[in-house]
Amino acid sequence: MKPADDLLLIPHEEGFRAWRVKGDQISPVEADGRAWKNASWVALPARSIISVPMRILGVDGDRRESAAQLELEATGFSQETSDTHSFELQIPPSAEERDAPVTAILQAAALPEHVLAAADHARFVPSVAFHQLKAGEVLLWYETGGLVMAIPNAKGSPLHCQGLSARTLDADAAAEVRCVLASLDLAGVLPELESICISSSDEAEGRVPVSFENGLDLPVTFRRSAPPIMPEKASRLVPQPVVQLRTERQQRRMVMLGVAAFTLVLIAALGAFALRVLVRERSLMAEQARLRGLESQLESIRDARANWEDLRPALRPDLYPVETIYQLVQLLPPEGIRVTRFELKLDAFVIDGEASSLGHGIEFRDKLVAAPALSHWVWDVPQPTSLPDGRATFRAEAKPKVDETLTEESQEVTSL
Repeated sequence: MKPADDLLLIPHEEGFRAWRVKGDQISPVEADGRAWKNASWVALPARSIISVPMRILGVDGDRRESAAQLELEATGFSQETSDTHSFELQIPPSAEERDAPVTAILQAAALPEHVLAAADHARFVPSVAFHQLKAGEVLLWYETGGLVMAIPNAKGSPLHCQGLSARTLDADAAAEVRCVLASLDLAGVLPELESICISSSDEAEGRVPVSFENGLDLPVTFRRSAPPIMPEKASRLVPQPVVQLRTERQQRRMVMLGVAAFTLVLIAALGAFALRVLVRERSLMAEQARLRGLESQLESIRDARANWEDLRPALRPDLYPVETIYQLVQLLPPEGIRVTRFELKLDAFVIDGEASSLGHGIEFRDKLVAAPALSHWVWDVPQPTSLPDGRATFRAEAKPKVDETLTEESQEVTSL
């Protein structure tokens, strides 16, 4: 896949200008700032940062940043150094010695809105990173209508960069440049300087004003501004609006990931439940198929049971009607009892009769209920009824007892 082109947003004389990087070639983009999208690199103007070069003596490399923060807090920059994205300590490649000068960079102002709108995914560096510096040469250029000066170290890496209050090359600008160099010299970080170079795209600036040149102790040269160079690495400086936007986007991404994870867990749980229901349903279907396969056997068992029910009275002599009549006759006394009705069925037994006296009726009732031969009947015999002439009538009804063994067998057959 062909890599995408990089879009650079860099401040120039009239404001921010866009550059496109294709391979090793950098060309300007002729487009309105409102059409910029997805910038890869954004330069922080010199007036939006504060550069503080310093020499930290006797401190190892890992502790230089903490020492620089203490120095800045002592000068009133405690709030700026507390934010990771607003403070960076730049150690030039030449700083191999422990006491070599370093530069602390602080963000002091926000970028224009149209630049921030295109810098959502961009990397940020100070604007001096896009200019080619030469060792021993102070570089001046115009940036958003004002002058900017950069001082390199002995290896040509940026040591200090700041925007000047002067907007034209005159005696005041020269005096301001002298003051900056003097302050660096007083701090003990000023390198060996040989000249001052003015970089501009305006041909008229090729003639350096005499008042500016006479106000300096170094020779002044002019160089036509060249296309920007690509910085070696990005800084950790990021404008606060972009940090907030990225934080909100990260939070939304985390929320979306949480929702997606919850959805996946829910789908997995529902899938497991559905699988369990499917397995259960298939098990029930298999059991129903097995029972349907046993239907013919169950039908034969039911037929055998029905045949047994039909044969049961014939297989038990004590249930024969003749035997029952015989046992009833055995209970009758020689005199005093006359049976007027005798009805015997499989599910009912009814006896109506007369007794010569109430005592004979009660005595017969007691024999009938206690007779072992008729114990398979459940009797319901009310008190005999007396007649006016001294005789008594009685009625005895019985139902067959339930055969518990046969009932359990029938329940087992039914459950199959």
